[in-house]
Amino acid sequence: MRARDLAEPYPAIGLLDRLAVAVDLVVVRRLPALLVVDAEGQPVGVLRAEQLIAACLPRYVEKDPLLARVIDESHADRLCVSPVRPVSDCFPLGRTRPFSVTPDCTVVEVAELMARTGSPVVAVTEPADDGTSRLVGAVTATRLLERLRQAVRA
Repeated sequence: MRARDLAEPYPAIGLLDRLAVAVDLVVVRRLPALLVVDAEGQPVGVLRAEQLIAACLPRYVEKDPLLARVIDESHADRLCVSPVRPVSDCFPLGRTRPFSVTPDCTVVEVAELMARTGSPVVAVTEPADDGTSRLVGAVTATRLLERLRQAVRA
């Protein structure tokens, strides 16, 4: 089985979209992550739920985790994503991680990429005629495990 056989449509969000929109998508659809695309619709990364949680934290807590203990419960329950911060804030400049495979990649190659990057979703892309890549779909960890389970039972 190849990545093209496991790929399914998957939600994507733009780099310039607000983090609050990303949170809404993750919560409403109960997703572990979102694909992130640039202004041209080209996949550029994966935004994991943990990154969104980190975006909810005040910056001073990120710098000094001990300060998390001084926030009382009533204020802690109201932590939220700034309504104006863009998705791009979750991606450090110059630090990209592999997150995609070609349609011909094997299940083992997809599994290895997920294991190495810690990403619960991998984009499946194919080269387009104009030199960019076209998003075919995505393979989720759940879909991959489902396929691996079927193989064991066969």
